[in-house]
Amino acid sequence: MFNLDEQAALGLTQAHLCDYHGRLVEQSIVRDLKQMQVAASKCNIILSLASSFRDFERQRLIWNNKFNQIRPVFDINDMPVDLTHLNEQDKCQAIMVFSAIPGASRHHFGTDLDVFDANKVDDDYQLALSQQEYASGGPFFELAKWLEQHAETYGFFLPYRQFNGGVAKEPWHISHISRAQYYSNIHSKELLEKLLINSNVAGWPSLVDQLDTIYPQYVSNISAAGN
Repeated sequence: MFNLDEQAALGLTQAHLCDYHGRLVEQSIVRDLKQMQVAASKCNIILSLASSFRDFERQRLIWNNKFNQIRPVFDINDMPVDLTHLNEQDKCQAIMVFSAIPGASRHHFGTDLDVFDANKVDDDYQLALSQQEYASGGPFFELAKWLEQHAETYGFFLPYRQFNGGVAKEPWHISHISRAQYYSNIHSKELLEKLLINSNVAGWPSLVDQLDTIYPQYVSNISAAGN
C-alpha cells in the first residue's frame, strides 16, 4: 500500500531508526544530536529527550483518548477544553492545537524530539511539556533561550517556535533541518487521506472531509528554519 519511505513518513515502520540511549531516532541525526548535547553541557544544560519517535499506533491512542475525553485537551494558553458539547469537526480542531493527526505527526519521522533540561529538575519531576515550564520563571527557560540561539548551529530548528494559527507554540520541540525536510517532502495530503480512510482513528470521516483546510493549517504550517 505504501513504499518504505512513505511508511517512514506516516509512522508505519521503524526501519529508518536506531537506538539512542533508549530512544528511537532517525539514524542520520545522531551525530548532530550528540554535538548539540555536548555544546549545551558546556552551558550547564543537560539536553535530555522526553520523547522522540512515535509510531502511528501510539499517536492513534493519544488522539483517540483525547477525542473520547479520556485524556485532557488544552488550548493555546494551556487551559483545559471541554469537548462535551462540540461536534466532531470542532473536537478535531481543538485536539490538533497540541496533538497531531495520527499519520501526520512529525515524531513519525524520528527526526523530531521533545527535550528538557535534566539539570534543572529532580529525577522524580513530572514533566508536563507545558509552556509555563519553558517560559520565564520556569525550570527550562534557559534551555528554551539556548535552543532559540544555538539549535540551528547543530542542524536543528524549532518548527513550532511561535503560534502561526495552527499548532500551539512548543518550545520543547526540535526538528532536524535536513532529515525532517526529507520526510516532509514525501508526506502529502493524499498519503494522509489514503491512510485515514477506514482507519480506526476516532473522527476520521470528519478529518478526511476537512483535510483540504486542515493540512495547510496544522500539518505543513510550521516556523521554517532560518526565520
